Amino acid sequence: MKQFIKTHDIWLRLLSLLLAFVLWLVVRDIENPTKPTTIRDVPVKLTGTEQLMSSYNLSVIEYTTTIDVRVEGPNNEITDSTFRKKVTATIDVADITDGAGEYALTPQISTGSYNVDSTGTEPTTVRVLVDKVTTATVPVRVETTGTAADGIRPGTPEPTTTKEVTISGPEAELREVAYAYGTIDVTGKSSTFTGECSIALYNDAGEPITGTHVTCQTNTITVRVPIYPVESVPLTVSLTDGETLKEEQVNVSINPSSITLIGDQKTLAGITEINLGTIALDDARTGVPVEMEIPLPEGVRLDSGQPSTAQVTISVKEQEDVSTRKIQLTKFVPTDTAQEETPYSVRVLTESVEIELRGSESALGQVDINSLSIGLTFDSVSLGLGTHKVKGVVAATGLPPGVTMVGSDVEVEIEITGPDGEETIAPPEDTDTAQDGSAETAQDEGADTDAAPSEEGGDGA
Repeated sequence: MKQFIKTHDIWLRLLSLLLAFVLWLVVRDIENPTKPTTIRDVPVKLTGTEQLMSSYNLSVIEYTTTIDVRVEGPNNEITDSTFRKKVTATIDVADITDGAGEYALTPQISTGSYNVDSTGTEPTTVRVLVDKVTTATVPVRVETTGTAADGIRPGTPEPTTTKEVTISGPEAELREVAYAYGTIDVTGKSSTFTGECSIALYNDAGEPITGTHVTCQTNTITVRVPIYPVESVPLTVSLTDGETLKEEQVNVSINPSSITLIGDQKTLAGITEINLGTIALDDARTGVPVEMEIPLPEGVRLDSGQPSTAQVTISVKEQEDVSTRKIQLTKFVPTDTAQEETPYSVRVLTESVEIELRGSESALGQVDINSLSIGLTFDSVSLGLGTHKVKGVVAATGLPPGVTMVGSDVEVEIEITGPDGEETIAPPEDTDTAQDGSAETAQDEGADTDAAPSEEGGDGA
């Protein structure tokens, strides 16, 4: 082993390396050359922001946050591990006096106590955007997501901490914000609960506000979500017997037959049905749907998508000896209560009105159509010139026993024109209402002379 060491001079070589390293250190410390280097991503600090706000009501909205600084100095200093922390870049915005806008400001570079000089920055200037900052309040909207437990519907979420939030930012950008919006999950929920909800700002189009300088005072709110049980309740209707048609002789069809209600569990438990109201069979036309409002008991509401009205149709049972006959009446008997003083002429525009008779087949066959007419009573002076819809009453004389008329009120359109058929169709502004409140605006021009009613009905004056 000794022979090996002696032969290869290992100790001598190790000593040579050590001496060389020591000499390098000595030379470095004695001659320490000046070198350039670049410090990357130096944070930019702002000063003068409070003065800018107090003097001009301006605030920095956006600025370049980091820059690269080029420096030159002794090698031992620029390579010091703590040197980077001493390099700072500062922008003083207190010198901005020209109002809102975008500025390019030169940063001030400091290297602390190090004997190092700054030779430049990248970028050479810092972009600073200032604008007037104001505040506003916008409402909070919260919706539910997910599906609650079976037989359960979530109600409208109710913000409990605040129903509106304060936002701040440039005036122009504040005008874009319409509301703060958030969602809360109700998956599997079976009872009312309270939870936290994140919110974000949205515009009128329902789009989230992004890339602006508007800030919100809070990002989360507390929300109470009411949970309601859902109950399906049948719809019913009451019938009043007529002369020729009784309740046991008809079938009643209601569409929809039931509705879904949401409400307190105890309230829903006491509702077995909802009655739409009463229909008089003497006035009900068979096969013609009647629209009826759905009255809701106190403390409940319709489930989403449920209609507020129902269609009720009355039909006669097949085994019953009750028939219907529909007749077109063309015989009108107009009576103008202002006939002695009116300067106007009246013409019936409606050509025919359909009525329905009900009874047995044999009795309906004995009906004399000529015995049916429609009486009209109106005041032409009160109505004024133009076309109007007035109520008519069907008069029947000598109907066979066992035959009834389904409803007797009809609507007829008449035209009132000036004397001698002159074309004056604009009605007085204060007299354009029919006796029954259903007057129509003028439609047809011109006038006809008075004409007596024909044998079969037709026009009359």
